[in-house]
Amino acid sequence: MLDLDIGTILWEIVNFLVLTVILYFLVFKPMTKRAETRAVEKAATRAALLADRDAAAAKAAELDERLLNLDQEIEQITDQAYENSQILQRDLLEATREEANLIMMEAVSEARKEQEVDIKRSQAELVDTVIRISNDTLLQVTPPGVHEGLLEELNSTIWNMGKTDMRMVQGIRDSLVDRIPTVGIVVPRELTNEQLMRLLNSLNALADKEVDLEIDIQPELVAGIKVRIGDIVLDNSVGTHLNSLKDDISRKLETLAAPDND
Repeated sequence: MLDLDIGTILWEIVNFLVLTVILYFLVFKPMTKRAETRAVEKAATRAALLADRDAAAAKAAELDERLLNLDQEIEQITDQAYENSQILQRDLLEATREEANLIMMEAVSEARKEQEVDIKRSQAELVDTVIRISNDTLLQVTPPGVHEGLLEELNSTIWNMGKTDMRMVQGIRDSLVDRIPTVGIVVPRELTNEQLMRLLNSLNALADKEVDLEIDIQPELVAGIKVRIGDIVLDNSVGTHLNSLKDDISRKLETLAAPDND
């Protein structure tokens, strides 16, 4: 029969319990707490990894979708760029066409102006030629009696001005008050002494004083006489009448050269 010491056994049991409590608080409980902390950290890490995986999956899905739509976007961008280039090309073409039309219109206008200048120059040359030929022809065919008749006609006009136009006579006399009474005469040929004396008497009567004559011979007058006394010119010559036809001939030529509106 064993001899057991109850007291010793109880003491050993108490020591074991104390040791167990000590071990629990000093070793097991901290280990358990660290294990729980690690478990929480692992769970958090796992959750973060899962969240990152889900985010990465979403990004990957979004990227896949964008990649799938990339061709369509590129096509839209290309179509828009092509449409813009077409609009720009049409605008540029229209602007070029308008500029070309403007240049063409200006060129046509300048050409017409030059043509009108050439036509007017040709008309003037033609009129001068016609007048010159007519003058030369009249110089050859005009009989002396025409010249004498024109001289007598102007001489009679001067002599009778005191009866027909006293206002003009007074104007001529007033214009000679402060002037040397010199009368300029243009004739196509030399005057005879009789013609000269008759003309001088008429001019003295017109001026109411004796006048000096300055005679100029110009064959292009053909026949007749031109007289300048004071501010008045009395012209009764064929050449002057012929030159006065220049404007009429020029207007007639312009009418004939004008385009037919019908």
